Amino acid sequence: MKQYDFLLICLAMMTCSIGCVPLSSDSCGVNELKEELAQLQIEHRELKQNQADLYAKVDSSVTTIDALNAAVQDSQNKLSLLNQSLQDSTMSPDKKSINDYDSVSPSSVYQSAYGDYSMGKFELAYSGFQSFVEKYPNAELASQAQFYMGECFYSREMFDQAVTEYKKVESDYKKSNFVPSARLKIALCYSRLGKQNESLDVFSSIVNDYSQSPEALTAKEKIKKYNNAKTKTR
Repeated sequence: MKQYDFLLICLAMMTCSIGCVPLSSDSCGVNELKEELAQLQIEHRELKQNQADLYAKVDSSVTTIDALNAAVQDSQNKLSLLNQSLQDSTMSPDKKSINDYDSVSPSSVYQSAYGDYSMGKFELAYSGFQSFVEKYPNAELASQAQFYMGECFYSREMFDQAVTEYKKVESDYKKSNFVPSARLKIALCYSRLGKQNESLDVFSSIVNDYSQSPEALTAKEKIKKYNNAKTKTR
């Protein structure tokens, strides 16, 4: 897979170059936010195209696929955060609740929780994401916050609890881009719990329902790996 290493490095650099998004109009005007959003959308599309190109060349490298999925997911997360920041900046004062963290913007609350998650403070991050979902259930970032609530448990190998949180992504946010990712993580949780039949069922549902998604390719590889292992034991 060495021939793909350079492309992966480029993808990582593209994602990292996005940087931290502004939290409010105090640090950046609305026009600047819109310009940054437009640039981020371009970079996200390029990342998705590079992902598709690499998928056309890679036959069976789950590690490479997972790394690519993570890069795209991180890009999507930053894109949504910037969208939320733009919404915060254009929200009129009379629409802001005085009880919402003393008028702290939703994007600030989310970024604080995500910062804790990035530093491995999973219990604290979970509380932050949970508070976000409760306060802003219809916000741009609500489905991501719910997904990362599952990630907080998954990172601590608390797979039963993770499944519960991942399932809420699909039940509460059916149209979210994070639904395929949440379903994939459910399948991985079942696998780690030794529930292979349930895991395979979920992998199959991903292939059937999201056939063109990156998660579908990962699911296919997992199913193939399982079937190969099963054949060898016969």
